[in-house]
Amino acid sequence: MFIKHERMIRTVEEKRFHHMDMSRPIAEVHVEGELSPFEHEALYKLLKKHFRLEQPSYSELLDETIGTRVNIIFHHPYERSFFTSVFHEDWRDLKDLFKQVRYRRGRLGAAFTLTFADEKIRLTFSSGLLGDEELGSAMDQIGHLTGIVGQMMRPETMVEPLEQVETSYDRKTDRWQGFRGIGLNDRREYVFDESLFRWKTR
Repeated sequence: MFIKHERMIRTVEEKRFHHMDMSRPIAEVHVEGELSPFEHEALYKLLKKHFRLEQPSYSELLDETIGTRVNIIFHHPYERSFFTSVFHEDWRDLKDLFKQVRYRRGRLGAAFTLTFADEKIRLTFSSGLLGDEELGSAMDQIGHLTGIVGQMMRPETMVEPLEQVETSYDRKTDRWQGFRGIGLNDRREYVFDESLFRWKTR
């Protein structure tokens, strides 16, 4: 009887864990170049706490100007709840881990690409080579731009619904800028005009 009861409890716990795991968003990690075993494990463990994911995959780095590029795709809308309810305090830990990866590459450094993908749109933040403080600022800004980006994505700012949007970090101005997108139906390139607060064709 006791053994049966134990099995029942274990089955219930396994089901609860499975449900919890299935309710987590999916993340994918793709590395161009290499991570050390420590970096690989630290990144995997950090993301595994909040996401369903496979082990990071690797490919050859074609860009000779950097040491490594880490690409992470979060299958979750880019919104405030991602940082307050999904990632919590670990966004800061991800920032610190990125700083370590960058530091260990020495002069070559490292670059990072973070993509937020939902059913409607893919939004990509792509950094070039950044210093320690610049990288910290870039990551902090990603955590605080959800409101303004949400306004940029309203239908009334667009000529055409956008399928994907990309922005890059500008070291001189210390901000994410140069938002550009691809139309869902017409496949044309659009850029965001900050003075008009509208998307327009190139």
